Amino acid sequence: MTDPFTASDPFASLAALRAAGPVHRVSTPDGPRAWLLTRYADVRSSLGDQRLALNRDHSNGADYAGFDLPPQLDAHLLNSDPPRHTRLRREIAPSFTAQRVRAMTPQVRAVADDLARSLPAGVDLVADYAVVLPVRIIAELLPLPAAARRDFATWADGLLLHSPGAEPRARDTMNDMRRIIGGALSSEPPEGSLLSGLLAARAGARLDADELTSMVFYLLFVWHEIMVHAVSSTVLRLLGTSASLDSGVEEVLRFHPPQLLAAPRYALAELTVGGVTIPAGDTLLLSLAAANRDEHVFDDAETFTPDRSPNPHLSLGHGIHACPASALTRVIAVAAVQALHEVRPELSLAVTPDTATWRGNFRHHGPAALPVSTS
Repeated sequence: MTDPFTASDPFASLAALRAAGPVHRVSTPDGPRAWLLTRYADVRSSLGDQRLALNRDHSNGADYAGFDLPPQLDAHLLNSDPPRHTRLRREIAPSFTAQRVRAMTPQVRAVADDLARSLPAGVDLVADYAVVLPVRIIAELLPLPAAARRDFATWADGLLLHSPGAEPRARDTMNDMRRIIGGALSSEPPEGSLLSGLLAARAGARLDADELTSMVFYLLFVWHEIMVHAVSSTVLRLLGTSASLDSGVEEVLRFHPPQLLAAPRYALAELTVGGVTIPAGDTLLLSLAAANRDEHVFDDAETFTPDRSPNPHLSLGHGIHACPASALTRVIAVAAVQALHEVRPELSLAVTPDTATWRGNFRHHGPAALPVSTS
């Protein structure tokens, strides 16, 4: 069986694993082993299972536990459990309510229109559009000062604009991260902005120094790659079609999840999943990609169906650890296609979903390049 962690198309390997059983002991590309969950019911329930921790302090030290970040960057939501997770999420949740995201939609669309307008004729809609759009949105959302915006754009170019198979890792850009975050934290953001709220939370002792820095890291760096892959996959699938963008984006997220795996979980005590006993401290990897194509939940699961309804995919998480920016990610993906449709209708893709090349690592996945032709 092809290793799903290294295959250019992981979905066939994941389907074979899902058919063979719900839980598998696997080796990760970094070497350490983990338990891989492949079926929708197990993945969904595990996303909210209080017997599983995100804080890697609960790892047994032998299984896969991601890569270590310095304490100044590691006190974020994806390494936190309640009650700290609850406290941290409370500081950013008001910025991402349905009402606030709706209010952001014209701003997102204006950025997408402006970027689409500036695209050259021989554009790559990954390098010149899908990578750039989230950078601009996130930079405006915080907001970042001008120098940090330039550094953030350069970082994004270096991390995601590379040859497939030669992907750099976030750990290799630590100095860039520190410089960008330092620029953000030393700025004087507008009153009422997300960054000003975080700085006020630090001043009011609701966040400690490491939590403040880690939250900015989370907002800048953790979300970016997910948004890039969501936008590029949406453009690949929906540009030039008449599909409803709202339902179409949901199907893109299901069929081409930007995250193949959720953040690692660690068993707080011995437990049984899918009939398999998992010792305390072992790592569980929840395959969102495998769960999203579980034929017991999705009819004709291996077919892309843009008007699929209902569509209870797990690509942006579930429960208390669902991505706070899930609504914003959807808004950006919709705006990206709308802007191309309306501002640059002469652009059409020179590749199809069957001929496009893909990039990522064993946790993320998205198109590597989207060259266009002009009509």
